Amino acid sequence: MMSLLFFGTMSPAATQGLTVERAVICKNVVNRAPVDIGNRFPATVDRLYCFTKILGAEQPSRITHVWYFDGSERDRIGLAVGGSPWRTYSSKRVRTVDVGSWHVDVLDAGGNILYRVTFEVVN
Repeated sequence: MMSLLFFGTMSPAATQGLTVERAVICKNVVNRAPVDIGNRFPATVDRLYCFTKILGAEQPSRITHVWYFDGSERDRIGLAVGGSPWRTYSSKRVRTVDVGSWHVDVLDAGGNILYRVTFEVVN
């Protein structure tokens, strides 16, 4: 689980109920597993994925992936959590002009930040 140390930070909200065991940015998801994980991606990548593994869901719930580019919200994607552990992901199309700092906040159903994954898109 070294990717947790390199790609994001966890908030105190993560200790209540749902927790994020793993959250990474990758180029694809195959068979419910992230492929080509990184924290720097070329502007030609076309699409990136935020893969999240959630623990602690005692009943069906929801999380939200909020994608930010240079500090501005770009997308908000609600995702079902059906049990524990639960793997889910969202994706975002990246245009060649979207060079800069990005992050994805993983929110619980109450809007609390469970985890933040940071990455860059570079020329």
